[in-house]
Amino acid sequence: MSFTSSSSRVAWIIVSLGLSFVAFGCAPQQACPAVTTAAAPHAPARERLVYRFDFGLTASDGTGGAPTTSSFTLNLQEGDKGEVHVGKNVLLSAPSPPSGTASPGGPRQDVGLKVAAGFRAVGDEPLLDVSLELSTFDPPSTIRKVVAKSDALAFAGKPVLVTSLEEDHKRYQLTVTATRVR
Repeated sequence: MSFTSSSSRVAWIIVSLGLSFVAFGCAPQQACPAVTTAAAPHAPARERLVYRFDFGLTASDGTGGAPTTSSFTLNLQEGDKGEVHVGKNVLLSAPSPPSGTASPGGPRQDVGLKVAAGFRAVGDEPLLDVSLELSTFDPPSTIRKVVAKSDALAFAGKPVLVTSLEEDHKRYQLTVTATRVR
């Protein structure tokens, strides 16, 4: 490129520098026109579902006798937790008091069944989060305890197996039937 005058050369340098400043972000900031967008309509919050959960705990021993079933119900709103405790508070073995004196209290322990549950919706079906604790007292001082934690997708009106376990020749099955209330 040939320049005939020094003023052309100066003009070319100024234009080149100006383009360089713009290209590398060194040019002075200019106000951008304000961009307005229409507010997107908010989707209404989904109402939390309410379900009734009918639980059944079936226990059978290895002797072939008839199984026993304990039933209980929890009504839960989505995101809330519920618990059921069924059992006894038993006296653990304590030294025998001398004859003729009152029996002192000793250490005690709760034994029995504890079920804690909550759910969240997967579509319109409840996904249950269930914790089961089952304990028994074998005198004089043995406590047997079984704990299980499980998730179960329940379908309205159909019984679903939550957990099944076997311990010391005894078999336990926890099932649940869900009914949508709201």
